[in-house]
Amino acid sequence: MNNKLNILISSQKSKISKVLTECLQEHNIRYFEIDDLDFSSSNSIEKIFDGIDLYIHIGYEGFKSKDPMKMIDYHTRLTYDLLFAAGRKNVPRVFSISTLELFENYESNLTITENWNTDFSVKKIELLCSHLSENVCKEFARDKVFEVINLRIGDLFIENSSFLSKSNLKNNILNLLEFDFSSQEKKKSENVAFISARKTGANWLNLHLQDSFKGQKYLTTKIENLFNNKGQS
Repeated sequence: MNNKLNILISSQKSKISKVLTECLQEHNIRYFEIDDLDFSSSNSIEKIFDGIDLYIHIGYEGFKSKDPMKMIDYHTRLTYDLLFAAGRKNVPRVFSISTLELFENYESNLTITENWNTDFSVKKIELLCSHLSENVCKEFARDKVFEVINLRIGDLFIENSSFLSKSNLKNNILNLLEFDFSSQEKKKSENVAFISARKTGANWLNLHLQDSFKGQKYLTTKIENLFNNKGQS
């Protein structure tokens, strides 16, 4: 990509945000912290989206609080307010950063794709909030406010069965910056296999991402095929 994008990332202090910053250092990046925003003023919230080409909403381990109700409030009501403001400012695309841990209750010998239903302990507040954040983002995609790529990522910090290397994340994030929903719809009409979590429409794309190795828990065929087919008619 030759042109630099103006990218807004939530939760600058989070570990995931720092990794994303390394991946996107060629672009113009801005951040915000939730405690610095005045949610009583819609104009104040909308202002942070001025000139933004892409908003990256970290729905997993982006915002933390010892109060579970504050966590839930952020990943539902305040996430809705942020996305509403992004829509008002005509932000064309949102990346929702989620986690493969939403499938934690499945046996380790199973290999899981995007078509599986999530299965996790709702007592784990970070996972519950990630699930809630996904649903809010999906609603905006369904209403065609903007395009949403929901990226469920593996563990960036521990080499386990869902490990995701920073280099793998970077390569796929950069490819996704150039992903064209309209061209994918054309491929669907030509019977190229492509299934979104929504089953219909082109504004929501759910992808799983981890490194490929023997014993990996999550299959990444979908994102691999997405870019292997890139440019083909």
